[in-house]
Amino acid sequence: MAKLLLTAENFAFGPIGKLLNIADFLINSGHALIFVGYGTSLQLAKKFPFKEIYELDTDNPKSRNKLEKIISNSDVLISSMDIPSVIAAKRLSKLTIWIDCLFWFWDAIPDEVLNVDLYIRERSMNDDKNDKKFARLIKNLQSVGPIIGKIKKRKREQKVLISFGGGEASYWYKAGRDTNYPFIMTKILLNNVYWKKFDQIIVATNERIVKKLNINFPKTPFKFMCLPHESFLKEMTESKVILITPGLVTSEIAFYSRTPTIFLPASNNSQYFQIEEFRKRGLAPASVHLADFMPKLKLNGLHALKSMKAVLFQLREFENSPNIRLQVGKRINRLITNQSTWENKFVVNGKKFIDYQGGNGTQAAVKKITNFLNGLGF
Repeated sequence: MAKLLLTAENFAFGPIGKLLNIADFLINSGHALIFVGYGTSLQLAKKFPFKEIYELDTDNPKSRNKLEKIISNSDVLISSMDIPSVIAAKRLSKLTIWIDCLFWFWDAIPDEVLNVDLYIRERSMNDDKNDKKFARLIKNLQSVGPIIGKIKKRKREQKVLISFGGGEASYWYKAGRDTNYPFIMTKILLNNVYWKKFDQIIVATNERIVKKLNINFPKTPFKFMCLPHESFLKEMTESKVILITPGLVTSEIAFYSRTPTIFLPASNNSQYFQIEEFRKRGLAPASVHLADFMPKLKLNGLHALKSMKAVLFQLREFENSPNIRLQVGKRINRLITNQSTWENKFVVNGKKFIDYQGGNGTQAAVKKITNFLNGLGF
């Protein structure tokens, strides 16, 4: 039995979502699963039955000594895109496993990550460029299909799930400081969309934003919640339609579960890239993109920090434009009203996309991890 230390980058719900999909299969493996993390990652981790949980901001240099102490008491680190934990593990000569769902996105990968003991790359967006750039440099690169997790087919009910994802990332952007996206979008949805045909409307995002939404919108038909990962999947597969920001994790689940989906405008840089790619592939027949109403951003080739800054700047312009907000609201309302005209295309093309990437890759990823551990005698 191994003592596995799991961590995920504190960047909205993407990295932790992938990690929990894998942890869900490892939980009954006989290994001890321990989590260390902070912010939005910690919020979802607390709702999962880890043996131990440590609240620690791995990005904060002041946490280095405590982080190294936690790592030194483990056998293997499994990191979902959390670079500081890998650097610390390498200093301590600990075995490391890297989970990467944004391989296509990186303009650089640190040497410590390139040299992890097992690098699991999820296939999703077109990553040919980075495959040529990085694959030969990675010590032990393994590829799997989208890491989606366990999805049960359920009866659709007359309800809606709206998801803003994790909504923020401490060292990148914060709701209420760098962006008001969750609050502006909620106002747009309340003022411009006809909801009376639905029995329930859930708005899911992180705990801090949920608290502010409840204060800012005390009397609405919306139910604001920070859902455990398993509950989120349940609500998604039961909903008649979902409205989501174009984050990769939720989008892949929507494609795989064949859940009719309306994509809301991107709330960060990776989502901006993704909605454009989804449209090119015919995966977003019902979508609202900032570029539909504002100048298209030229983000290709920009460093991640610069592309994030550009998207946040345009979001601020969007927030301050009543006319564009009204147009966005009217577009969303039309898409909900005319769901029958686009939902079949979404379901068919989404299934083709997941199949093309190799299908649900969660079990394949877990098998690679298990084989790696077995080979070391764990």
